[in-house]
Amino acid sequence: MNLQLLSPIPGTLRNLADLTDPVFAQEIMGPGFAIAPDEVDTLNILAPIDGTLSHQLPHACALTTPDGLSILIHAGIDTVLLKGKGFSALHQLGQQITAGDPLITWDLRPARQAGYDLDVVVIAMQPPQTVCELLTMPGSRLDTLVPCADVRRAP
Repeated sequence: MNLQLLSPIPGTLRNLADLTDPVFAQEIMGPGFAIAPDEVDTLNILAPIDGTLSHQLPHACALTTPDGLSILIHAGIDTVLLKGKGFSALHQLGQQITAGDPLITWDLRPARQAGYDLDVVVIAMQPPQTVCELLTMPGSRLDTLVPCADVRRAP
């Protein structure tokens, strides 16, 4: 299995190790990447891969690929504390999603006012069975739906 993850938003690519949340930074949930969004008030977070919507919260969702790999898309750090304020989920659980479909509309103003980090995090879950290799150097500016990372099962 080898999958390519696309950038779900425009912004600057970041390593997980650079995030303030230790669960993401230490890859406890799995390997992946983060994107610091451009200075905007509203974002449409797009699907980085084809899959079935298998988990949905206001600030996060997961897509499961046909071969069973789960990809988490998480908007911001500590944004769960906003209790859904600023987030609109756009699909129902079990729906088939195509890469590039909008998943969540995010009004960043409540998170920004609360002082939360605004990184959008993409994680290939099921560690240590998954490996994620960035295709672009951290610090690079990315447009939406640009290939960001290859994900594969660990040998």
